[in-house]
Amino acid sequence: MKIGFISAFTGVFSSFGKMQREGAELALEEAGGKAGGKQIDVIYEDDQLDNEIAVTKAKKLVEQDKVDILTGLVSGDEGLAVGDYMKDKEIPVVVMYSAAEDMTMRSFSENIIRPTWTGAQSMDVFGYWLAKEKGYKKIYQIGEDYSFPWNTGGGFKRGFCRGGGTEVKSVWFPPGTTSDFSSLIASIPLDQGYDALFYNGAGGDAVNFIKQYVELGMIGKMPLVGQPNTFEKPDLDAMPADIAGSLSPQHTADDLATPEWTKFADAFKVKYGYAPSAAAEFAYSSMKLILRSIDQTSGNVADRKALIDAMAAADITDDPRGPVKLDPKWHSATQNVYIREVAKDDSGALYNKGLWTVTEVSQFGVYDPDTYMAAPPDSNTSPSDQCADLGALLTAPTEYQYQPFGS
Repeated sequence: MKIGFISAFTGVFSSFGKMQREGAELALEEAGGKAGGKQIDVIYEDDQLDNEIAVTKAKKLVEQDKVDILTGLVSGDEGLAVGDYMKDKEIPVVVMYSAAEDMTMRSFSENIIRPTWTGAQSMDVFGYWLAKEKGYKKIYQIGEDYSFPWNTGGGFKRGFCRGGGTEVKSVWFPPGTTSDFSSLIASIPLDQGYDALFYNGAGGDAVNFIKQYVELGMIGKMPLVGQPNTFEKPDLDAMPADIAGSLSPQHTADDLATPEWTKFADAFKVKYGYAPSAAAEFAYSSMKLILRSIDQTSGNVADRKALIDAMAAADITDDPRGPVKLDPKWHSATQNVYIREVAKDDSGALYNKGLWTVTEVSQFGVYDPDTYMAAPPDSNTSPSDQCADLGALLTAPTEYQYQPFGS
């Protein structure tokens, strides 16, 4: 039984690809490398965070290797490109980390299963909280110019504006094209009333940007907030301690203390010698879903529809990051969102400390799905930077309930 695994094992997001592989391997090891009574053979392919290479690798896995299931995927663009190629292949595609929301919305296909997240899912929760609870009115955003940050930025804008914010000024740059962010940082206006700098990027870009943000003395002049990937380990370990207090949302937190998280995190540390990130947990969770679904179909992966149906119906309420439910229509995850603060542990190392929890957040958040999808997809120009322009998009039938983390 063959599983094709595509990820960015080299390049600016290689830390995420590495964590993906490690999380998946841990889940396989726990299952003895088998499911449905059959041995699992995983074929790993590096797409170097290049969309064309990703599609080429997918073709190789499907046409030459004859894989039964395709998984992995890191970036939003990469996922959209591979997902488009796989639409007519009837082979299940289990998306581990790629979070461009249209994979399970406007570009949805029945063979796509995403038990993980979308870029906007936690950011709407976070933006609303910053405006409503922190009282922020204006945010200056610097982001990587591709689909995932567009989606995290779109979710942030909707939540922030709905919570009472007035503006999210957006500046975009191509990811992985420079290590010198001094000119972008120097252009941040300090005299126009912005409450915080929202860095909307990750990986090597985030490490370089945040180091220079601190070196140029900005951390004391404008608070720093990030998207879910900005402060993820192991990149967080390479960032200066001065960023303690910086805020971000995610579906994991480093100090989760549930039995499920503790068991997973301890096993991961024993195997690899360091703490897991969200990328590792998402991959672990996704591989567990794959293995459970193969067991459910008694190893008969030739019946693609039955396998996809088993994946969509899989019980993953025991997930380490908290209870996860799959939407039967969109094959997307409903789950907890945690608002986190970068903190120092007893040794001085940085970690993501949970502050608040919002339960049962779907990919549509608090919005009506039809109204949500009738709006233009998130891009580097949409939604508008001006909250007054968002209009009906901000209508929500309910609001989030913020519970103290750990309660």
